[in-house]
Amino acid sequence: MQNLSSNGSDSSLSTDDCLLPVAHIFALIPINILSSIVGTIGNALVIATVYTNSSMQIISNMWLASMAVADLMVSALGQPLLIVFWGLQLTDECNEPVSETFRLIGNMSCSASVLHLCFISIDRCILIVRPLDCKSIRTMKRFKIALVIAWTVPVVYGVLRMTVSKKATSYFTVLAAALCYLIIISCYTLIIFKVWNRDTETLRGSLRSQGGQSASRLVERRVTATVAIVVVVFTICWIPLLYLRAAYAKSNVGVAYNWARTLALSNSAMNPWIYCFRMGEFRAAYEKLLRCGMGPFKRDTSDQ
Repeated sequence: MQNLSSNGSDSSLSTDDCLLPVAHIFALIPINILSSIVGTIGNALVIATVYTNSSMQIISNMWLASMAVADLMVSALGQPLLIVFWGLQLTDECNEPVSETFRLIGNMSCSASVLHLCFISIDRCILIVRPLDCKSIRTMKRFKIALVIAWTVPVVYGVLRMTVSKKATSYFTVLAAALCYLIIISCYTLIIFKVWNRDTETLRGSLRSQGGQSASRLVERRVTATVAIVVVVFTICWIPLLYLRAAYAKSNVGVAYNWARTLALSNSAMNPWIYCFRMGEFRAAYEKLLRCGMGPFKRDTSDQ
């Protein structure tokens, strides 16, 4: 849940602080254009896949689709604004409205991504650790409540980040991010222990009557591993920016910061393709959507 602005204090930066070397601008712009295009297409495919296939409209996939909306905000809105901001620097202009609009979108969408990863990890944990009770716990009503929280908090945070003291919101950012990651790590620790114990019990018992259960567990473990990969990739992409924001809290500008910011934003383009390579149903749905892309849009209601 990080502020992606180039501002490190409550006052506006000077033009000299804002401007980047021309060589780095020419390198950053095409990378962000590519990331924006790939991310926009990929996240749109995730959203369309879940929306047009009733068989995929389960809570786990709806969480992924909702997170894709947050990532789409970054790819389709945030990065183009950042590209425009850098482009204007070629004429020695630091456009404040463009920068502030980017900050608002970046704060909301990136905090939404972190909260979604947190809720997705909790959902996976319940499904694996409490398989007998998961249907009563993971109800559609509770999912909708959690979804409202996952979007309301980022919107409020984004507005406060623009209007309240950055020092105060920075403390909240650090605490909130730490809490989310503590929850994520705790969930996957419980999952690992549960899978380890269940595999040990399976090896000790007979496998003859557990063919169906084994297949179901393989699917669960594959989806869980996919979500874990998403969490790890997210963490790797954001570590450089988080470090720079912590180490140089009052000077979030310069070449290193903007390259770290590019890496963090590019993470929004990665998740859809992780789903594609890891989950066969998403891969098949992507292919179907791309084949039918030139035809009339139809929502698939035949799969039950």
